[in-house]
Amino acid sequence: MDSKLLKCFLHVLDAGGLTPASERLHLTQSALSRQLKQLESGLGAELFQRTGRGLVPTEAGRQLERRARPLMAELERLASDIASAGQEVAGSLAIAVPPSVGSALPANLVHRYRALYPQVRLRIASALSGAIQDGLLQGRLDLGLVHHPLTSAGLQHETLWRERLWLVADSAAGLDPGIPVPLGEALTGPMVLTGSRHGLRVLVEGQAAGLGLALDVAIEVDSLRIMLELVALGLGRTLLPYRAIEPELGAGRIGAAPVVSPEMERVTVLAWPSGRPLSRAAEAMADLIRSDPGALRAPFSGGLGLTD
Repeated sequence: MDSKLLKCFLHVLDAGGLTPASERLHLTQSALSRQLKQLESGLGAELFQRTGRGLVPTEAGRQLERRARPLMAELERLASDIASAGQEVAGSLAIAVPPSVGSALPANLVHRYRALYPQVRLRIASALSGAIQDGLLQGRLDLGLVHHPLTSAGLQHETLWRERLWLVADSAAGLDPGIPVPLGEALTGPMVLTGSRHGLRVLVEGQAAGLGLALDVAIEVDSLRIMLELVALGLGRTLLPYRAIEPELGAGRIGAAPVVSPEMERVTVLAWPSGRPLSRAAEAMADLIRSDPGALRAPFSGGLGLTD
């Protein structure tokens, strides 16, 4: 195997076919096909199956992808670090944040970073914690903001901030922001939660187990926006920090109340893969976040007298 063949393989996998991949790589389709056959010959295995939907990876192809992405990402970081050694911070950086952080605040962080390090090519993604952890482990991301507890031991992390969780229901449920709800009561009834790979679900299930309660997860949804829509329609309740619900609460589409006895906190951490040194570009971003983690947080408002 050589890196050029692996690069071709990953482009075909991402594009779903030879034609779009050849356009990305500025190769003829026949040349790209030859390189794939060379890789398959060297491995002694077929990497793709042809279907009506394009090229679909075989089990061997999926196994190669899992190992090849981190390798190629590390090669790119290595080349970038060597090229920028002793010079300005340059290269590329991929970072992901959860949707509950919002969009304006990460954009402000990126604005500050670009002013300091204009030579870095940035890629910003928004995803739930489980997907961000997958991206870090697979080498598609360099840094990620995720909600603790992590579901993988292959990541290092450091705490950025803690947020109190609120019970969220439809506007007819009668929740009052000034009247806290006991945790045991908050965890009863149908709930709308993220899938089991995500930090919020792990946290809520752990709290329920500690109280000896069996959760009734009526709907699993890996989208904050859809989750809030389902809750507004009365299809279940959920638990979220105030910042994530403030616009919907202010519009009167949902009701919410802080959880007590005990309070629940969600911890947001900065995470990166273990055993893989951060690039200079990633270290610079991590330092910027560490210097002012509040730059990624929306302020509480509404005169509720609560802190996170």
